[in-house]
Amino acid sequence: MDFKLIIKPIALLDVEEAVDYYEKKVSGLGRRFYNQYLASVTDIQNKPFTYSYNVENVRRYKIESFPYKIFYTVTEKTILILGVTHAKRSNAFVRRRLRLL
Repeated sequence: MDFKLIIKPIALLDVEEAVDYYEKKVSGLGRRFYNQYLASVTDIQNKPFTYSYNVENVRRYKIESFPYKIFYTVTEKTILILGVTHAKRSNAFVRRRLRLL
């Protein structure tokens, strides 16, 4: 089943901040993070129901090799990416993003 992918603009800002952070740490690391993020999004699109719930109807996907998670919801035909955050952030992050919907 093909799902329409919607990435909230605020989620893109999350990714941009992470890329900038890693790029400042080590040249090229930001690019590696971004590539892993893209691979993660593809994985979510291919099997959106595989990953566990975090809060309410929000699922989470851990980005491989980096301590970041992607939070998303799935409806009948749509995947909505709400945010990308460091794994140590609390669930309050997800609740705040849900209020912005």
